[in-house]
Amino acid sequence: MKGIIKYLVAACLPFSMPLVAAAQEDLSYSYLEGDYISLDIDGIDEQDDVIDDIDDGNGFGVRSSLALSSNFFVFADYSETNSDVTFNSGTGILPQDTDINRLNAGAGFRMPLMDRTDLVFRGAYTDIDFGDFDLGGSSDPDVQDLNDDSSDGWFADAGLRSQLFESFEGLAAVRYTDIEETDQFSLVGEGLFELNQNLGLSIGFEAGDELTTYYAGVRLSFGGPFDD
Repeated sequence: MKGIIKYLVAACLPFSMPLVAAAQEDLSYSYLEGDYISLDIDGIDEQDDVIDDIDDGNGFGVRSSLALSSNFFVFADYSETNSDVTFNSGTGILPQDTDINRLNAGAGFRMPLMDRTDLVFRGAYTDIDFGDFDLGGSSDPDVQDLNDDSSDGWFADAGLRSQLFESFEGLAAVRYTDIEETDQFSLVGEGLFELNQNLGLSIGFEAGDELTTYYAGVRLSFGGPFDD
């Protein structure tokens, strides 16, 4: 597993290098995406082949983002996964054969560094529930119930997003997640193969201490009113 992470990190290093992209529209911060998700739990199936090793659970998710200005955007994503074993993900104990529902909602800031290359900062509220999803950990609609939720917290990340080639863009970031009594740093990498101006195929991962999450999906970029 650690060899795979090192390979992925090395693959993301070009994201931080100055690159000249072919002429096309700027990076879009307004999109909707649906993903298939696969879980890779450290210490499980590591003697098996690569496909079995990175499939210790799976699920689906949806992600969205909307530009509010030329620099600010909001985003939200929701996922539902199921792991093959009970394990400590670094942000809490995740049980076997139980639906793990996660909601992230936050805002971000983009700082253009050069043509089609941005420095991106994001921060978000995150809530993890088992079985049925209930914001704040119960069916109580009162927002104050968030204070009693033992499985919610926040994350912040910083990274580079760049149009590497005419039809391919990439992102590499470092993320810090804090959920109640647990916290961890993780690496985030993402690539987008652009089929046309609006439709693309997305692949990515988040690699933590005990869990690496891979995802692949389809993204519809609709171009918000403030996207360049």
